[in-house]
Amino acid sequence: MTRPALRMCARCERTTDEPVLVHEVHAATGPGFNVYACPECANHYPPLTDTQELLEAAPRPSRMTIRVYKITTEGAATQDHGEVHTWTGSRIDPTPQTAAFPPCACPKCRFPQPSR
Repeated sequence: MTRPALRMCARCERTTDEPVLVHEVHAATGPGFNVYACPECANHYPPLTDTQELLEAAPRPSRMTIRVYKITTEGAATQDHGEVHTWTGSRIDPTPQTAAFPPCACPKCRFPQPSR
């Protein structure tokens, strides 16, 4: 003899003996949990996402936008050089050496160490 599956509907908050799994919540630490709905409310939820499909999906390259300013020693912005857009992730574009993004003027960059 098995117990009937009784769950509370996440939408209408009524108890149902015909629960429909509408969402799986995964936790970074510890166990996750399932979200159920009654058959009448289940069609208001999107279809379940297969986690294997998420892992197989190709990662999208993202862009990073940098706002470039010239700053005085007191911390005041004196010039706004605009925005520089660059790719992040595995696709690395060389940083443009323009007036909007000038090369670094620190001693380490001005006087690079000879390679061994």
